[in-house]
Amino acid sequence: MFGTHLGHTEQMAEDDIERLLREINATNSPGRGVEQAKSAQPAKKDDAASGGAGGRVAFAIGSGAVLGGMGWFGGLLMPFVGSFSAGVGAAFGAFAAALIAGPPRWFSS
Repeated sequence: MFGTHLGHTEQMAEDDIERLLREINATNSPGRGVEQAKSAQPAKKDDAASGGAGGRVAFAIGSGAVLGGMGWFGGLLMPFVGSFSAGVGAAFGAFAAALIAGPPRWFSS
């Protein structure tokens, strides 16, 4: 029952989406074509230009130290959890997460 109308509605939805996207592009950039809009986008900076691996490691070490201290203090407040193990766990977790994710954009600017 629903399978007979599915192809027709999918085609109509794709046509409507394409039409709406063209209208949005025309509204946002009058007088500019799609090719010009794509070429006007800034090039993505690679990791070497934004500080490289050294900036990533420095951010990871700093994050690990700060959050390790916070974890140590939090361990002082929690019963049945040692402050040392909480601090080491927080420092290792923050270091690993920051090393994988890298510094945020605001950090390098």
